[in-house]
Amino acid sequence: MNDTEHYRLLKSIGEEAFRLLQDETRGKIVFLLRENELTVREIASRLDLTSQNIYHHVKKLLNAGLLRVSEERRSGHLIESYYTVSEDTFVYHADEMPERSLQSTIDVLNGLNEVGVAVEVSEEKANKLSQLHEKRSRMMNNSAYDFHVCSFCSFSGYFMKFGPMNPLLLNRILQYSRMMSMTDDEFEESIENTRQLRRLLISMKT
Repeated sequence: MNDTEHYRLLKSIGEEAFRLLQDETRGKIVFLLRENELTVREIASRLDLTSQNIYHHVKKLLNAGLLRVSEERRSGHLIESYYTVSEDTFVYHADEMPERSLQSTIDVLNGLNEVGVAVEVSEEKANKLSQLHEKRSRMMNNSAYDFHVCSFCSFSGYFMKFGPMNPLLLNRILQYSRMMSMTDDEFEESIENTRQLRRLLISMKT
């Protein structure tokens, strides 16, 4: 597997593709093709369905970008297509809520007060906190995945090779990946940034 293939393991999908995956037969097809490259005939045999039925589902999955043709082989006078998934993991996000940095930080500060951590809420403090938070996020963000993974906060579907998974774990996967790819200097800088963030938060306590 080359680097380009590795970075395409995650893909953000839309509502139409998500609905396709909710169908039981299409879900089974995707599951099979995560581990194998198969023809329509082979998929039909494994699922005990007709080739015509499977081809109907495969065509929809292809059009949605969930499958791709990995190879074509000649079998007698026919050319058979072998299919595989376009990516191992599909992430569906709905009701996107783009973060307005300053207002979101003020909301976070108000939230700290609501859970019993009394802090000063002001535009000046929120600006400083927002800048440090964004810097830390950039450090911990694995840019190789940015194009495919939703950066908004609302996920309603998460499909992985080993089955359904809590979408909140996506952050941990990407953070661990980024942490492992950091140089020692980058890691030390991220620690210092976290210290600055903590000092600012403590200074805001009332």
